[in-house]
Amino acid sequence: MHLVTFERRAPTAGAPPPPGKRRRGRGSVPRLELGEAGGVGARRLGALVPSGPRAGDVVDLNRALALRSSLDDAGAPEAEADCLIPSDALAFLRRLERSLPAAERALAFALEASERFDLGHAAERLFERRRDVRLLAPVLRPGKIVAVARNYAAHAKEAGSVAPPEEPVLFLKAPSAVIGPEDDIVLPRASREVDFEGELAAVIGRAARELRAEEALDFVAGYCVANDVSARDFQNVRGQHFIGKSCDGFAPLGPALVTRDEVPDPQDLAIRTIVSGEQMQSARTKEMIFPVAAIVAFASRLMTLEPGDVILTGTPAGVGMARNPPRWLREGDVVEVSIERVGRLVSYVAKPTEDEA
Repeated sequence: MHLVTFERRAPTAGAPPPPGKRRRGRGSVPRLELGEAGGVGARRLGALVPSGPRAGDVVDLNRALALRSSLDDAGAPEAEADCLIPSDALAFLRRLERSLPAAERALAFALEASERFDLGHAAERLFERRRDVRLLAPVLRPGKIVAVARNYAAHAKEAGSVAPPEEPVLFLKAPSAVIGPEDDIVLPRASREVDFEGELAAVIGRAARELRAEEALDFVAGYCVANDVSARDFQNVRGQHFIGKSCDGFAPLGPALVTRDEVPDPQDLAIRTIVSGEQMQSARTKEMIFPVAAIVAFASRLMTLEPGDVILTGTPAGVGMARNPPRWLREGDVVEVSIERVGRLVSYVAKPTEDEA
């Protein structure tokens, strides 16, 4: 399943009213009152429809589960849906063992309902067209972002390492650096050397402590695409590694959290980064020095990994600082990071506005 966090956009002027606002006749299916939770700008959890006539649409999972329960004559369908599929991704991940099966039932029901004439407009209310929603980061404020330095041999070499590290070299990024797939990477005024790093991100789904590598992936909820944006003049020249990695907007994540069952082998994925039409990075995740399971296990020996924590697994060769001359991000650039089976994350690079001065 491709889980997304989304907000509804304001309706286009002159567009017909949504199905839920139209007059309903007798004998219609139960109407669900959305209230503030379903209005424009309200945050919701959804799933991207992978194929078929509605491919690319977003299913409102909470609403789909509530409608399903109401048809089963459940006593409080909205309350049940809010409990099992909350609007906050962290809350969803904290109760993943119950919430994920509920989300799977909701998605299956929505796809079935779209073909049932007896549900009429009620089924239509379960879907949002992609252009009518804004996607946010799959996890908006992870408890922590743990990243791995120099985890591809070719990148370690271009970064100046004589030999690959003997164990994963971990560092932290500030959770406040997270932005979504429709947010700009805003260049900080203090840096002139902002770089890109396309990476596979693993999202923790269960609290984990002192794991063995062979069990580590069982604690991963799923994967998303990440860009470990870096201010090299702070990270390398000035030795401010944490600050150079943690500027606002330096952790784009998205477009979806792809559940682990959809990515049976995270070490067999193509990863590619394109900057303004030019391919910069191209590799396969099997080239990692330390595979995802080893990284998760190693980190769990040092700290408790909690649901929603994000693990950035390292970047391949081809970053901007290794080029001659260096290729720093600049206003107007478009950065595309694509990972097989996981998705494509597109970010636009912008200068700060006067309000951000």
